[in-house]
Amino acid sequence: MIKTALVHLRGMKGDAATLTAALQIARPFSAHLECLHVRPDLAALISLARPAILEGETDTITRALKDLEKESAESAQRASDSFAAFCINERIRRGELPTGSGGISASFREDIGSDVDRLIAQSRRHDLAVVKGGSERDGGLGPRDIGRLILSTGRPTLLAPTVPARQVRTVVVAWQNTREAARAVSAAMPLLEKAKKILVVTANEDKESRSDQTGVVSHLQWHGLECEALLVEPKSRSAYDSVLETARDADADLLVAGAYGRSRLSEVVFGGFTEGILEDASLPVLLVH
Repeated sequence: MIKTALVHLRGMKGDAATLTAALQIARPFSAHLECLHVRPDLAALISLARPAILEGETDTITRALKDLEKESAESAQRASDSFAAFCINERIRRGELPTGSGGISASFREDIGSDVDRLIAQSRRHDLAVVKGGSERDGGLGPRDIGRLILSTGRPTLLAPTVPARQVRTVVVAWQNTREAARAVSAAMPLLEKAKKILVVTANEDKESRSDQTGVVSHLQWHGLECEALLVEPKSRSAYDSVLETARDADADLLVAGAYGRSRLSEVVFGGFTEGILEDASLPVLLVH
C-alpha cells in the first residue's frame, strides 16, 4: 500500500503536472503527499555563479550571487503558491501528521542544499518519490540527477509527464527476466491491484522470453489480477520505442519498468531502454532499480 509520497516541486511550470500525477497515484490509497522544494545552499550558488567567478571581478561575482539568491527566493514562492492552489482546487486537507480521519492530505516544506541529495535523503522515509519526467527544458531534473535518485533512493520513483496524468486504469508492465523488472512488479503491486487492465509487454520473440512472460502473468493471476501477455518485435525500433508504442496504443495510464543502470564513481550509466524513459514524458512511469 502507498501511504506517503515525496513530491518534488521546483517552482516551475511543470509543478502542476507533477502534483496531478502524484494525486492520481495517491487518491486510491488516501495517501499523504509531502511536497518538497529545495533551495540551493551557498556551495550550489557558487557553482551556479562559476562563469562570473572565472571573470574574477568582485562586483560581477557579488551581483551574480545576489541575482541567484533572488531567483531562488522567487522559485520557492512559486512552488509554495502552486502547492496552495493545488490544495484549494483539489480540496485537499493540509497537515503534517496523520489524523486517522482518512482522505488525501498534503504538506509543504523547504529544504536547503542539493536537489538530488535532499531528495535521496528525504525519499527514503516515503513509499514513493515523484519527480518531473522529461528533459531539463521541460522543467525536469537532468537525466544524470534522476539517475542518481533512482539508483540511490531505495524506493520506487514515479516520473510525472508533461501532460496531466489520468486515473490509473490501464497499466503496461515492461517485462524482462531481470531483478530490476521483478522489483518493479513488486513495488507496483498496490497500483496493479487497483488497475482495470494490465498488459505485460516483452520486446522480444525468443522462446525463453515467452516462458518468462507466461510465468509473470501466472504470478499476477495468483494475486487475483486479470492480465494479458503481449510480445512485440522491435524490428528496426529500439526496445523502448516498441514498448512505448504498445503503451500508447493501449491508452495506458502508467508504465512500470525496471531501471537498468549502475553508478561508476560519480557517473551514472544507463542502458538504452532506461535512457529512453528518462527523456520521454508522455505518460507516468514507475521506475525501480
